[in-house]
Amino acid sequence: MMTNILIVVLLLLLIASLGYNYFQHKSIKENDLASNEDPKNYKMLSLLMEHSPDVVFSVDKKYNYLAFNNAHAKTMKSVYGCDISVGSNILEYMKVRGDDEVAKVDIQRALNGENFQITRTYGDEDNYQRAHFEATYTPIKAEEKITGVAVVVRNVTDQYVSQENLKRSERKYKQLFHYNYLGALVIKDNTIIDANDTAVIHLGKETHELVGMTLDELFQIGSKNVIKKSKKEFISKYLNKYSKVKYLNVREEVIFDQKEKQNIAFIEDITDKYEAQEELIKVNHQRQVLIESAKSYIFSINSEYELETYNTKFSELIFQLSQVKIKPSINLKNEPYKTAFSMYFEYFEQAFNTGRIVEKDFFLSDDLIIQCAFSPLISESNIVYGVAVYSIDITDEKKHESEISQLNSSLEQKVIERTFELQQQKVKLDLALDAAKIGTWSYVPSEGFYWDNKFVNIFGLQHLVKEDDIKDYLSIVSEHDQEQVVQLIRNVKSETADLINILLTIEHKKYGKQYIQVYGRSTRKLNSTYAMHGVCWNLTRQKSVEIELEKAKVAAERSNKAKSLFLANISHEIRSPLNAIIGFSNILFRKSELQKLPAEFSEQLKYIYFNGEYLSELINNLLDLSRIDAGKMSIYWEEIDLRSLLKMVVKIHEMTAKDRNIKITLNIDTDVPKVFITDPTKLRQILTNLLSNAIKFTKNDTEILVDVFFANQQIILKVSDEGIGIPKDKLNLIFESFEQGDKSVTRKFGGTGLGLAITKKMTEMLNGHINVLSEENKGSTFLITLPINKEQEVIHNEKKGNIEDIDFDYQYTILVVEDNKMNQIMMQALFKQLKLHIEIANNGQEAIDFLKEKSYDLILMDLHMPVMGGISAVQYIRFELENITIPIVALTADAYWDKRFKAFAVGMNDYLTKPISRRQLVNILDKYLVQIKDKGFKYLDPIKNKDIIDELREITVSTMMSDIDKLQRLKSLRNLLQNYDTGFVKYIDYLSEAIATEKEIEVF
Repeated sequence: MMTNILIVVLLLLLIASLGYNYFQHKSIKENDLASNEDPKNYKMLSLLMEHSPDVVFSVDKKYNYLAFNNAHAKTMKSVYGCDISVGSNILEYMKVRGDDEVAKVDIQRALNGENFQITRTYGDEDNYQRAHFEATYTPIKAEEKITGVAVVVRNVTDQYVSQENLKRSERKYKQLFHYNYLGALVIKDNTIIDANDTAVIHLGKETHELVGMTLDELFQIGSKNVIKKSKKEFISKYLNKYSKVKYLNVREEVIFDQKEKQNIAFIEDITDKYEAQEELIKVNHQRQVLIESAKSYIFSINSEYELETYNTKFSELIFQLSQVKIKPSINLKNEPYKTAFSMYFEYFEQAFNTGRIVEKDFFLSDDLIIQCAFSPLISESNIVYGVAVYSIDITDEKKHESEISQLNSSLEQKVIERTFELQQQKVKLDLALDAAKIGTWSYVPSEGFYWDNKFVNIFGLQHLVKEDDIKDYLSIVSEHDQEQVVQLIRNVKSETADLINILLTIEHKKYGKQYIQVYGRSTRKLNSTYAMHGVCWNLTRQKSVEIELEKAKVAAERSNKAKSLFLANISHEIRSPLNAIIGFSNILFRKSELQKLPAEFSEQLKYIYFNGEYLSELINNLLDLSRIDAGKMSIYWEEIDLRSLLKMVVKIHEMTAKDRNIKITLNIDTDVPKVFITDPTKLRQILTNLLSNAIKFTKNDTEILVDVFFANQQIILKVSDEGIGIPKDKLNLIFESFEQGDKSVTRKFGGTGLGLAITKKMTEMLNGHINVLSEENKGSTFLITLPINKEQEVIHNEKKGNIEDIDFDYQYTILVVEDNKMNQIMMQALFKQLKLHIEIANNGQEAIDFLKEKSYDLILMDLHMPVMGGISAVQYIRFELENITIPIVALTADAYWDKRFKAFAVGMNDYLTKPISRRQLVNILDKYLVQIKDKGFKYLDPIKNKDIIDELREITVSTMMSDIDKLQRLKSLRNLLQNYDTGFVKYIDYLSEAIATEKEIEVF
């Protein structure tokens, strides 16, 4: 190798120094002008070039050959397929894949005076071969001028390929090292010096964290974390930095290379495998426990007839039969086991050969008969690798079979006797069908339809004897039912009908219009063959009764509607004067206290007021009972302050109780939530009725207890008194309408007997129930149980002060539109107490005239008035005067929702019903006179929002929309209107509740 290098260097020096002279000599020789000295140098150069193993050539500045050796000529022949000659251009031979351009660049570098070495790839790969060459370029100088380039080229293809393979091997090694599924730690002098990516993932540590550690430090080999350990391998329970437990198998190997040996620790994550093995051990243990706990005799063998598993029960059986003790892994083909298991071998072979379960009964003794199932154990590759045998004791079963066999003979005799009885019963059934006038019919595919004479008589036909006569049958069926009958006949013939139950209307030739019930059932469920058998009977008399009942129902509903209308009208007529009575008495009573009038005067006013309230309560009870019975009372769920409501109701009744020296004590358990979802109006009325009754029937100088507690997610209200009590035989009657415990009670204490009936029905409307415990002359206890929502949250803050005593300081002027003179006077007195200016209009027209001249802060509008009613007046104000800023509140005795809808539709903001509650009125005044400045109410323009109002009306009466669509649309509309001060929000709540609970909607 060194010799070759020296030759190359020498050649370069000679070519560089003699190249120019050589070229000159070549030219002179060819012209026979050579000197004697130049041929000597030429021969020397030529000799060196020819014997060099490397490619040597030189070119001038125009890339023409000056000289070359045979190695170069052979190389050019092998890679380009050309024959070269001195004086020819080297680039012309290399015009393949841009080789000429590459060579030109390299030659030019040398022509520029640069000595360099470079590796290039040249050759015509398509036609010859392409090889890798290492070339050394040296400039040729003559008289200090560069005249050409000398090039020594060595074919390094083999070395190049070897280096590339080496690089690929290194890359492959790195990939194998870093991306191996096994983790690898390179260890030198017991210290980790490198780690692959898999090891980093398994151990949860970066390479720089692992480098420098020992295996002992990393895996704590001396601790309990190492589960199994051998000389060069162990299993570690490893906890990584993510607190995740892994089971790692660590195996240390020594690897040798040409330089040194290295220790590598291979890490395999066997977490799944280890846990699966542990689970398998657990399962095997459980399996053995199950086998041991089984009442069967169980064992299994492998394909070599070696015993693998068995339970104690089976080993005891074998010992009992042959006095042979068995143990795992024994070969049943060896004695003494072969004799002990001899009865099984035939069936082992059948199971192995067929791969199917084989069953066999063995009579071991008079007291022991077992039934064995030989089950082949088959692998995924469908190879039988063993047999499991399950044996059960069937001794009792066989004895029963023997007993059953003995009973069969007597049973056959009983079957004969029973057949005779059935024949007798058939005769009786025929007689019963005749008596009941029931006809029978059948359809069998092979025979078609057929029927009995009673069928023919029921339909009033005489010649219906075969299937072709069905057209006669259809001729008497009403047109409305004919298509249904034809379709049923088709379904029966196509065997798709399994049940027929229809009522047909026919025109009987003798009896006229008749109703016939036809019933049939297929035999498909009883057996695989299809047939249809049925009966028919005349339902005309029953149908006539139903028609009469329907007429009676319609009449009753009409009567009930008339009753409701009467109650509504009479309510309006009574409420208006009653409103004046209660209002005036309240006003005068307050004035008497202020002016300190005689006690007798105040007492008389109190009687007027309380009797007015009693009469109002009576009217409300009658109306409530009527609406509940008609299903027209709705529930409005709200979040209320339960404690405040209870305290308020008790406080109201304390004054009445105080007159008789009765003390009312309210006890509210600390566990009772402050906020409760219910209908506050209904809950208040329930407690009011119970307290009123307790006060009415209890004795003087006693105590009424109101206990409220929380248990089992329920609110329980308990009202106890020390009154007259209720007889046990009357406890079930007191919740009936117009019923009291004793008729004498009505004469002594008064009342209508409606309070408890309404209380019970309202409690049930709130999803609760009411119970009563009572003892005569000792008292009664009423228990109200109401479900509670556990997730209620406090949403209401206690209001301070008494809103009824508000003082408006004459800052506002109210227009009251009322035709009733008594109510006008009462309103004037009431507003004077509240320090409000008031003007009265006798009807809607006067109100319009007033508004044309003056503006007001609020209008209270009655609905029923002469000349022009309230609805028409508000419609004119909103639509014609285009005044939508002034709040208008309906003030009427008409409480029904259809009137409310009409009021809201023309632009009324709210609704008050007579008799007017002072608190409700003051709340309305506070809302529209005081709060309006703080909250900035936004009124609903009935003109611009006519589409919304029309849609609400359409949703109310629509029969095309589904309930779900209605509720969804109502929800959207509510969201749309919630920022407006309009009664339609309450109307939407009412309508949504009615739809959701499937109650009749009392509108339009």
